[in-house]
Amino acid sequence: MNPSKNHAVVRTYVNDMIAVERDIFNAISGQIADDKVKVHTEIHRMLSEIAAESEQRLAANEQLSERLHGKLGAVVKEAIAATTGVLAGIYGMVRKHPVSKMLRDDHVALNLAAVAYGMLYTTAVALDEDDVAAVALENLNSLPPRLILLSRAIPSIVVKELSHDYSTNFDAPAIATLAMEKAWINAEAGGVQGKFIN
Repeated sequence: MNPSKNHAVVRTYVNDMIAVERDIFNAISGQIADDKVKVHTEIHRMLSEIAAESEQRLAANEQLSERLHGKLGAVVKEAIAATTGVLAGIYGMVRKHPVSKMLRDDHVALNLAAVAYGMLYTTAVALDEDDVAAVALENLNSLPPRLILLSRAIPSIVVKELSHDYSTNFDAPAIATLAMEKAWINAEAGGVQGKFIN
């Protein structure tokens, strides 16, 4: 293997993650400052924690890029140009969104980050870049708990928002949360778990 060539490939993925985490951190920081979010104490606390975790992952990625001899100027600008296109559509109208749609967009962005960290981890393992693999795996593992909490929070916020203008079934959050979780459980029970494409 050619170490410098390996570093170049891995650095590209790391710099992609720098761009993704910057977008996530900036967008969620904006949400935390939004008055619509502040009135939901638990949601505000959760988003503050998500933003702090994103900032930690961003710092870890920047340190990785430096160790891989990355130039955090031009290289990251290229990564941002390539990557922010995906998140720009998600976060383009954050301030106009109700809180439920903010949380939906956060879920999409964190899921994108999880898949991207999975790609980085795979690349690092394939190229025997153990330091990068360790950081990618740690970052990846931080995301599923937040994705689960966001999934569980969304139905309740949807019903709260609807209740301002409509008569609502207040059992809907529990019913919807159960249905969403069962959809994933059913997929695993149906044999998806453990299968992969060669």
